[in-house]
Amino acid sequence: MADGFGWGGLALAVLIGALSSGFSGAAISFGLFALVVAVIALARGRVGWARLGSRAAGGAALGVALVAMTIGAIAAPPGKTSNTANIAIQTSTAAVSDSPTPSSSSLTLAAVRTPTATAPTVSVAPSQIQTHTTGSISVNAAGAILPNSARTPGAVNPSVTQANIGQTICVSGWTATIRPDSSVTTELKKEQFSTGYAYKGDTATGDYEEDHLISLEIGGAPNAEANLWPEPYNSPEGARAKDGVENKLHTLVCDHAIPLATAQRAIATNWWAAYQTYVTASAPAAAPAPAPAPAPAPAPAPVHPGAFCSPEGALGHTAAGTLMRCSTTATDSRARWRAA
Repeated sequence: MADGFGWGGLALAVLIGALSSGFSGAAISFGLFALVVAVIALARGRVGWARLGSRAAGGAALGVALVAMTIGAIAAPPGKTSNTANIAIQTSTAAVSDSPTPSSSSLTLAAVRTPTATAPTVSVAPSQIQTHTTGSISVNAAGAILPNSARTPGAVNPSVTQANIGQTICVSGWTATIRPDSSVTTELKKEQFSTGYAYKGDTATGDYEEDHLISLEIGGAPNAEANLWPEPYNSPEGARAKDGVENKLHTLVCDHAIPLATAQRAIATNWWAAYQTYVTASAPAAAPAPAPAPAPAPAPAPVHPGAFCSPEGALGHTAAGTLMRCSTTATDSRARWRAA
C-alpha cells in the first residue's frame, strides 16, 4: 500500500508539472517531490517504499532533487514581454534644480505646424548637466543658456529627410525660402516674454534672437512654436555660441559624416553638450612652433699666398677669391698657400 501511494504520488506530481510547463515543470515537480522524500529519509533514517534504507541514501536523494530542480529551472522558457509595440525609453537624471521648473526632462520632438503633415515624436534622454533656472530659461554651470524643455522641446520639418538633404538643406540659400518673417517671430517673442519666458527678466526684444532650437539648416521646423525660443545675446554662451554648433552640424550632415537624425537629436537634447562634442572636441590642436633655423656657418677667413699652412692639400681662397692650395714644391718642402 505504501509503495502504491509513494510511487503514485511521484507520478502524479510529475504529470501535473509536465502539463503545466512541459519538461521544465516535470523536472521541477520531480525535484520537489524528491526533496520531501530525502528530508524524511534524513530525519527518520529510512523511507521503505523509496528504497532509502539509511540517512546516507537520504543525502544522495537530496542531491538528486537539487539537480532535478536546477535542470528544470534552466530549461524553463524565458518570460514574454507584452505590448512590445509600445517601447518607452526611461532615463534617470542627476540634474538638481533650485526652482520648481525642471532643469531637464524627457524631450519630445513635437509635430511641425503644417496643414498636411506632422513630425514623428521621438523620446530624447535628458541632459545630465546640473542647471539652475533664471526666468524660465536654464543656465548650466558653464553659463550656457538652455531653453525650457517643457516649452521648447524642438520640432523637425517633415519635408526634410536623410534621402533629400541634397535637394533641401545642403543647397545654398534653401533655408531662406522657408524662414518665417521677422514680424511673426517678434510677436511670438513678445508673447513668450509676457508669460515669463525670458533671461533675468529682460524683455527687450532686441536682446534676443527668436531661435530655432533645431536649426533650419539641419531640418528644424520653421514655424512650430515648439521649436522657437527667445535666446539671449547678452550672455557669454548664448545665441552666438549656438550658431557655431548649428553650422558645424550642418557641415557634418552635408558631408555625410553623421546622420541627419543624429544632428537633430544632439542639438534638441542639449545644444551646449553638442557644442562640446562637435565643435570644442573636434577643434584641431595648435601646430607646434617651427624650430628655429640653424645659424649660418661663418665664412672661412681668406688665405694669403705664400703664407705657411696646414694640412697639406687644404683649399682656401684669397680675399680676391682666387683658389689656393696648401702644398709644397720640389724646391720648398714647407707647406705654403700656392695657386691651385
